[in-house]
Amino acid sequence: MDDIRALELYSGIGGMHFALRDCCPAAKVVAAVDINDHVTQVYAHNFPNVKVKNKGIEGISVKELDNFGFNMVLMSPPCQPFTRIGLQKDINDKRTKSFMHFLSILPKLQKGPEYLLLENVKGFEKSMAHEELCKTLDVCGYHKTEFLLSPKHLGIPNSRLRYFMLAKKSKFHHLVSRNDEELWTTLPLSLTDKQNCNREDTEEAIKAKCPKMDDQVRVQETCISHPISEFLEKDVPEDYKVPDKVKSRYINVMDIVPQESKISTCFTKSYTQYAEGTGSALILKAPPNHSENKSARNANDYDLRYFTPREVANLMCFPDSFTFPDFVTRKQRYRMLGNSLNVKVVSYLISLLLLDGDMKSS
Repeated sequence: MDDIRALELYSGIGGMHFALRDCCPAAKVVAAVDINDHVTQVYAHNFPNVKVKNKGIEGISVKELDNFGFNMVLMSPPCQPFTRIGLQKDINDKRTKSFMHFLSILPKLQKGPEYLLLENVKGFEKSMAHEELCKTLDVCGYHKTEFLLSPKHLGIPNSRLRYFMLAKKSKFHHLVSRNDEELWTTLPLSLTDKQNCNREDTEEAIKAKCPKMDDQVRVQETCISHPISEFLEKDVPEDYKVPDKVKSRYINVMDIVPQESKISTCFTKSYTQYAEGTGSALILKAPPNHSENKSARNANDYDLRYFTPREVANLMCFPDSFTFPDFVTRKQRYRMLGNSLNVKVVSYLISLLLLDGDMKSS
């Protein structure tokens, strides 16, 4: 579709933009808005032709939004008010103020967007902010559907469970409800990646098993899981090795994975700063009797290294064209990636959002 004009709110380093470009190359991002000047510099570095607004969303007026001339909104509001390890202040958290401002002005727009995609942490779906979002979308006449989805559902060897809402003015015809952490949906065979999807059955056999689905196939974690080795760089510098003092102290709580593994844990903004719960480390050498039993590990038997920022970006499906400006430090790169999202997952969901035929003329 060449008539998509998207507005990116909480744009970060551009994950939503890359996702839109991946599934809809002719679409245009009319503006990107984020209050963090460091991430907007990275965004502008990768998308020099996009108007980047380094400001808080609560400072944007109805008139300014109308002037952008968009028909799609892509947004990833701050997750800290809803995360399970935070204070869960929800709408009483000052970081939710900008999101509530957007909800207050959405009904006042001269022509509201045809499409909306929102990403946040698992738990947002139980929040008061979620209730307000649903109320606003109902008032504005949107149809909506929701997912809890992780890259592993699409065959990517990384766990990053997130909440997603898709909303649009026309009805959804190809989506079925999701159940807990499972993805249940249908999509035309033409949209599936026939190189990556598991086709042990022929398409005719799949149709025979689902006779009511005509030319569609139900997808529930049917993609082949790719090994981590496909996402790694060559000739990684020695300074990415996990220090001996870190191994000796934390080997029994670290998540460590070999190159042939088909899963890794979620990489957070604190990766390499803390050993537990911030992301996996890669096994370069392990004892012959290596097992998943963490308590049985001997630190001296393992040679480990951290994933590089580029490798983390690969696992989050950022394209090779994505780069950081030279002045961005390694720590900042991990932090920005940890606050970002998986490009392929969002690309998949935008495809579903646009699935029901041509967009209404605007």
